[in-house]
Amino acid sequence: MITAECLADASTRGPRYTSYPPATHFGPIAAATVARELEALRADGPASLYLHVPFCKSLCWYCGCNVIPSRDTSRGDGYVDVLATEMALYAERLGPAFPIAEIALGGGSPNFLTPHAVRTLLAALTRYFDLSKTARRSVELDPRSTTASQLEVFATAGFRTLSIGVQDFSPSVQDAIHRHQSRTQTKWLVNEARELGFRDLNVDIVYGLPRQSEHSFAETLDAVVELAPERIALFGYAHLPSKLPHQALVERAGRVLDRYERATLLLLGIEQLTRVGYIHIGLDHFAKPGSPLARAAAEKRVVRTFQGYVERVAETILGFGTSAISSTRRAYWQNHAELADWERAIAAQHLPIARGMTLDDDDRIRRALINELMCAGEIDLHELGRKHDIDAEALFSTELTALDPTLATYDPRTRTIATTEVGRLLVRNVCMGFDRYLQPVTDEPRFSSTI
Repeated sequence: MITAECLADASTRGPRYTSYPPATHFGPIAAATVARELEALRADGPASLYLHVPFCKSLCWYCGCNVIPSRDTSRGDGYVDVLATEMALYAERLGPAFPIAEIALGGGSPNFLTPHAVRTLLAALTRYFDLSKTARRSVELDPRSTTASQLEVFATAGFRTLSIGVQDFSPSVQDAIHRHQSRTQTKWLVNEARELGFRDLNVDIVYGLPRQSEHSFAETLDAVVELAPERIALFGYAHLPSKLPHQALVERAGRVLDRYERATLLLLGIEQLTRVGYIHIGLDHFAKPGSPLARAAAEKRVVRTFQGYVERVAETILGFGTSAISSTRRAYWQNHAELADWERAIAAQHLPIARGMTLDDDDRIRRALINELMCAGEIDLHELGRKHDIDAEALFSTELTALDPTLATYDPRTRTIATTEVGRLLVRNVCMGFDRYLQPVTDEPRFSSTI
């Protein structure tokens, strides 16, 4: 039986491995490198698009996203105009009718945009890209400010996947994180979305926040289960005030939970969600049997991206908007995080890239291994070696010798690395052992807790 004590004692700080190498290792990247990647994409086939809308009407103190608090919704209109220009710059480089298999809108709050701005954005997408009729369309919406007309615009445009932030329903916890959201607001959005044809709903919950208790967290879990979302993301709060100064405001309401309390809430969440039938996917996601994510997991089509665990739709992700990250087989690049820098680059007809990195063969092999461990909890080194034409056992001989048997084991007969029950929950710890950019492992505050 896994205990909170053993989880807490084995935890440390480390990357979330939404990419490998982690974004903390991005640096200067030549424009010519990105140009070559885009040229190569012409033959590589469809891509997924991620569009970042940084605006929120208020700042949640726990937030770790790139956000701009504002109540002036006209800023969204101007932002969409610049976003359309960024799309045009990419379309020039990718050629006409470049195929798109997925659109994901995140933030911030995409519902900061007025219905007119949303229609303008969607028109630009269809103008500059060949958007498949079967393309997956997903959007993140804030129940506190989404209107029926906004939701209808997305539904009419074919959006069927919706992600809703809840974090915690306890009024006391909501006071602590400066995010007040009622069950009624959330239930209205869920019901309205289903009436309009949304069939794949996700709800985000966060553990580790000030004032959370086992009792209050269990009530939040019960309330979320009543909404019957197809998937639930159970994230650990990443308290990094040295990187995100506004998070220091959280501490005004009380102390942030320690690792033992975090571990207790994590185990409570897993027990409560799996007891009512949700399937535990990867590190921190849960899916209803028969849902798109559950089917993808059964077919081994789940990947870990900057949006968490998702079904594999396309190998390439192109990110538009402030701070958005693009990912290809050979490189990552990230846009300017500051709005003014992003706007200036686009006004000068440059791709608004601030940093990134190219991947060598070793990076790509380790990325494949880490993604498989993060998603499936195990990996067949023989199959990995076959795909990359290497002796994977020899390449990782040092790492295999150093495996912590309480977290992961290696069977030389099947040539399989497999996480233990504890290691599945601390799979980030396991992956850190294969991260060549993270030696030796430290307790640096730039990383979040691995539970």
